[in-house]
Amino acid sequence: MNNNGSNFELAYNGNKIKVQEHQVAGQTVFRIVFTDNRKPLVITRATRSNYTDFWTSVPEGRQQEAEEIGAFISEHLNTKR
Repeated sequence: MNNNGSNFELAYNGNKIKVQEHQVAGQTVFRIVFTDNRKPLVITRATRSNYTDFWTSVPEGRQQEAEEIGAFISEHLNTKR
């Protein structure tokens, strides 16, 4: 896993989360570190068979958090550009 140096913090559900951007096998993933007692979360963008993108957790199982936090990450990255 290669950290490309893009680390930032976001507000999520009344807490701060730390977001670390990494490159893994040519794919961008984001590692989320929570300030409460939750385990870290890794999320990435994936593409459905109808070519629409969505956020998903790696490994799967925390889809709701992936979609919610992914939306915040997208907003952050779009305002940064």
